[in-house]
Amino acid sequence: MRFGESLREQRERLGISLDDVAISTRVSPRHLSALEEDRFAELPGGVFNRGIVRSYAQHCGLDADGTVQRFVRAMRDHGLEVDGKEDDWIELAEAVHRSRPANGTSERMRWLGVAAMLLGLLLLAAGVLWLLARRGSVSVPRSLPEVRRQLLKPLRGRQ
Repeated sequence: MRFGESLREQRERLGISLDDVAISTRVSPRHLSALEEDRFAELPGGVFNRGIVRSYAQHCGLDADGTVQRFVRAMRDHGLEVDGKEDDWIELAEAVHRSRPANGTSERMRWLGVAAMLLGLLLLAAGVLWLLARRGSVSVPRSLPEVRRQLLKPLRGRQ
């Protein structure tokens, strides 16, 4: 029996859903599905894989150390590297990068949101200024020469 198939069988025998495992272990359902289907290349890599397997095993009441050892053997059977390396963080970053959408749509939408927020703040400020001017709380100059006079007025009074 395949490694992932045995995990899924044990989980289902206990009546535990994959979502329950994901919530309890804080591991993505996508990674848990990849684990149960022996798609090990889709896992983050290195020691992170062992952590995922250990958490899964503990949640399902399996021997964590024995399950991790079986996982390592299954990885070797698939021809994948299993030893932890110093570049585990690089592997994780690459896996995250691969899982993100290739196009820049989300980045463009983020900047569009920033622009919309700034426009909203500008309109809000203009509305407050208009309301204050209408109530007479603030005097708004009507022309550029009037602005110049109001700005220079305090300076002329000091001379």
